[in-house]
Amino acid sequence: MSRLPEAQREDFPEELRAAFDAVHANGKPIGPGSVTIHSPELARLRLPVSGYVRWNMDVDAQYTELAILVAARALDCAYVWNAHAVVAAEAGVSQLLIDALRDDQPLPTEPTTQAALTNFGLELIRSHKVSDATYQAALDAFGTKALVELTSLMGHYAQNAMLVAAFDVTLPEKLNAPILPV
Repeated sequence: MSRLPEAQREDFPEELRAAFDAVHANGKPIGPGSVTIHSPELARLRLPVSGYVRWNMDVDAQYTELAILVAARALDCAYVWNAHAVVAAEAGVSQLLIDALRDDQPLPTEPTTQAALTNFGLELIRSHKVSDATYQAALDAFGTKALVELTSLMGHYAQNAMLVAAFDVTLPEKLNAPILPV
């Protein structure tokens, strides 16, 4: 159970209710959204960024989903992992890579573009820097614009991981994927 009760519209002053309503326009927020709705304006402002990095970047879905899994693994976030592992496989991420990433085992080197992104993200999140060789491999694989966007996507999901961890958001009862060992 989450450390936070479910946010109710009447919990907020009138000037925040429009933001609360805007966030609820597409349904009740879940996961990190169930946390940020406790600050309705923050939750409302996150929507366009979340939508852009999740759905509107000019990057193939296999790489966006892989970037999300890398952030989830690097930050031991079972909630994000559960929400994206199956989607990543369906988008074309190598199942061998997903399994190795999940189990924190040595990563396969093929496909090389997926390996370049995985190494880049894990190195960045775990050590807070990226070696020249790792950076160059990712840059060669994706180009500047896509690498900036994928890095931003990992940062966004790092924020999501922090929100669900800090406020102890529980996994859904029905899991989509094998649990992330942490």
